[in-house]
Amino acid sequence: MAFVTFLAQSLDRNSIKSSERIFRSMMGDRAQHLADITLEYGYWDIAVEHLVYKLNMQWVNETFVDYMRDELQIDGVHVLDGNNTPKLHVVDGALANADLLARYGPSVMDLIGKARATAKDEAPVPATGLIGSLEGLFLASAALMTTYNENNDDKSTDHVLLFAQPINKDVLAAMSERYGLSKLYLSPVKPSFRQAGAAIETPGGNVIGHFVWYPGLEGSRLLPYLMIGVLVVYVSMFLAARLFFRRATVVVRALEDAKWEAEKAREQLADLARKDPLTGLGNRRFLDETLTRLQSPGDRAGKYALLYIDLDRFKEINDTFGHETGDVVLQHVADSLRALVDPEDSIFRLGGDEFAVVFANPKRERVLSSGRAIVEHFSKPLQLNDAVCQYGASVGIAFSADIPDLMRQADIALYAAKRQGRGRMAVYSSELLEFREASEEPVVRRG
Repeated sequence: MAFVTFLAQSLDRNSIKSSERIFRSMMGDRAQHLADITLEYGYWDIAVEHLVYKLNMQWVNETFVDYMRDELQIDGVHVLDGNNTPKLHVVDGALANADLLARYGPSVMDLIGKARATAKDEAPVPATGLIGSLEGLFLASAALMTTYNENNDDKSTDHVLLFAQPINKDVLAAMSERYGLSKLYLSPVKPSFRQAGAAIETPGGNVIGHFVWYPGLEGSRLLPYLMIGVLVVYVSMFLAARLFFRRATVVVRALEDAKWEAEKAREQLADLARKDPLTGLGNRRFLDETLTRLQSPGDRAGKYALLYIDLDRFKEINDTFGHETGDVVLQHVADSLRALVDPEDSIFRLGGDEFAVVFANPKRERVLSSGRAIVEHFSKPLQLNDAVCQYGASVGIAFSADIPDLMRQADIALYAAKRQGRGRMAVYSSELLEFREASEEPVVRRG
């Protein structure tokens, strides 16, 4: 009898420890997922442009207000300047005036301090942890907002971006059902003898309470059967072990699904950071990464071609018809470029009215033919409702086996095309370089 009792208690202890390991793994995955989201937004030049250099409320509404709460379950978005003065609050899907200390308690400042510990001009390291109180608990992540220049050099700002996910009754109920943590709740005291739990520790090292739940106690459930006899004991042990591993398999599969969802979310955010939101083309950051990949040892060797496009008189369209019409023209240009080059070629919008095409199969005649087709296509007026948009395109082309020279040479060729009267195409040569160096007139691209 004593052996059976001891065996049942051992199984109960193992059940509790296994349940606590599952909980720690689950919370670790949630914290890592939130840290990845914070890093994607905090380490993004567009976010720095609209949140640090100038607070763009239209961009904030489009990026944070509904999407964060509905898609990422983040109900708190906060930006603090270098003096830790709040600059922006988005709470429960709406712009708001919020008191960080009243909402999250003093532990939020410990989290922000850890985020500010990122080395200057280095990639930010998110600080993630539990903040608040048992009445209002949050999983939060903070990162020092960092941008980068055209050379991919990191540039730290003095602003901190903070995301917060609530740990409320609905979240606890969903975690309880998904991971088999029966009656999961928050408690000011440690779990009792037949409960499992985990301490709620803030970034400052203070324990403010405990997660507590009722694990499935295999030993207690099987004790009446174990007492029937030694034979039943061995059979029951076998069944208990089998049942335990089956449940563990289900939980592991659930964790793997959660990790897959987190990876998918990270991939979507990374793809968003490399795309121009207006046209869907790759942006300048993606162009830099593409050129860097081409010059890697594992890529194919040989010559490469880059076509640099600048729209003529585009500023007149914005001034005459407004920026909304200008945006429609830029979308038309993007669609036209997709139709004028081959699918394997890569098209980028570099900002404003500048575009680039990197050719995957740079046969000289095909590249030149594409350049001529682009100049001819955009020389024709574009009818948009009652507006007739008359503009054009100047094109600079460079062929080179040296990837770092491609953009510079294409820029020189584009300069030459502009000097020849616009609406023209020029191919880089050493004579164009000498001509540009001899000229003292600055290049005017826009318009």
